[in-house]
Amino acid sequence: MLEPRLIEYHLSKVQKEIGEKLTLANTYFRLVKPIEENLKRYSRLGNKSNQRLLLDIIFAPLKISLEILKSLGISLIRFRESASFEVPEGFRHQKIFVSHYTHAQLPSRPDVFFDVLPTKEDLIFYHNNTLLKRAKILDTLRQGEYRANVLITTKSLGLRQTLIIQASNLKISLIMLVAALKTQCFTHVERQILTEAAISQVSRQTLANQINLKRLDSLLTLNNAASLIITLEGHAYESLYIDLIHTKYPDTRLLAFQHAPIVPEQFGLMKNLLKLKANDVILCSGDITRDFFASLGLCASVQLLGSPKWRPISLESKQSYPITVLGAAEGTLESLESFSQLFQGLNALNLDLKLILRVHPALSIQESSKVLSRLEFGRTLVLSNRTLEEDLKESHFCIYRSSAVAIEGLRFGVFPLYFNPTGDQGLNPLFFAKLEVPVFRNLHEIGELFLNLRQMGSRATMNQNEELRKIGATYYSKLDPSALNRL
Repeated sequence: MLEPRLIEYHLSKVQKEIGEKLTLANTYFRLVKPIEENLKRYSRLGNKSNQRLLLDIIFAPLKISLEILKSLGISLIRFRESASFEVPEGFRHQKIFVSHYTHAQLPSRPDVFFDVLPTKEDLIFYHNNTLLKRAKILDTLRQGEYRANVLITTKSLGLRQTLIIQASNLKISLIMLVAALKTQCFTHVERQILTEAAISQVSRQTLANQINLKRLDSLLTLNNAASLIITLEGHAYESLYIDLIHTKYPDTRLLAFQHAPIVPEQFGLMKNLLKLKANDVILCSGDITRDFFASLGLCASVQLLGSPKWRPISLESKQSYPITVLGAAEGTLESLESFSQLFQGLNALNLDLKLILRVHPALSIQESSKVLSRLEFGRTLVLSNRTLEEDLKESHFCIYRSSAVAIEGLRFGVFPLYFNPTGDQGLNPLFFAKLEVPVFRNLHEIGELFLNLRQMGSRATMNQNEELRKIGATYYSKLDPSALNRL
């Protein structure tokens, strides 16, 4: 497979040639960051012969037709859900927050991304990132007290609207397929990208972005809020919303909240940062990211908002034995699979460790159970069912890749161990904190570390480290809801 930076280079080049505005919703052109889940679709770039590529181009219209038929079928099946979408009228919300409904959203807790920022005068517009029906989600969220005004998007539009969008998408797909036949204009890899992107243009993922855009557009039309607050990670739908505000709602101020840690190879984030204009505001979760964004010389202003992930520094001492290692998998099955194999292997080495595997809350029990059922949990390998704070208080080390848990662990004196089979720092969220942490590529290298610690005996006592706590104190700042009112 091509190196991620090279993939991003070709994606950007091809999208520019076809027209970024035409393909802004197309998820194939958006490599947010190079984790396994995102890289899978690019795994065969550069590995196909000319004959195989020609066959792919020939059969692409069939795949495109099937994708369109599938979307039309779903619009028929879900016509009641689509028809039930109603935008509240007669009340001008001060702020509209665009959030995401995952299995981590609980009615008994504030919004996972924005916490207590939305007030009773504001509205939260939720993307539905689950398979649950919107009526079920609404019933669930209304059981709590933290979301006064909620609107859930739909998974589809009516048949007529879906036909209109897919007809437009089909034209763009055909433009890309014709371009894929031009051997003198595009390289072999770029012709592969054009072929795959042509299919992706009519896919469910791209259509979902367009549906969410249409729903948000109708919401803003009837409730022209003073400001729109979106999350800022680098996704294609963020670009769509930025473009929507700039072109159609210039009186609505756009606030982009960097709620999650950033990594060096977060390609999509850099693209979206460059789309922001002088009237837009980048809201940062802490001093480190604020200083980084300020150093880029962006058009948008940069302000500190803080983060729901902020916690006070823990001064409690830890037990020196057993050495406890926390595994912080990301919210994808690929990451959970990788960490599960690693921890199963560490457990088999009998190094007198206590291993705690933590499943990301965005994964449902049904999704994670297939992976976890293959592990042998017991006294030394534990599946966490505690709060993150409880796990961090006990742990001496945290094995992570791009998870925010490693950053939160700094406040508890937990030493971060960066795990990436490629050996590079592209996914390390602590890179911008200028904290030099060990990089481990495989089980053998991590096993060697803990074998050496065991041989050191009593000298291996791991208590809180002052330097770790200092860095942890500056990465996330305490959330300041009043900061929004001062903008």
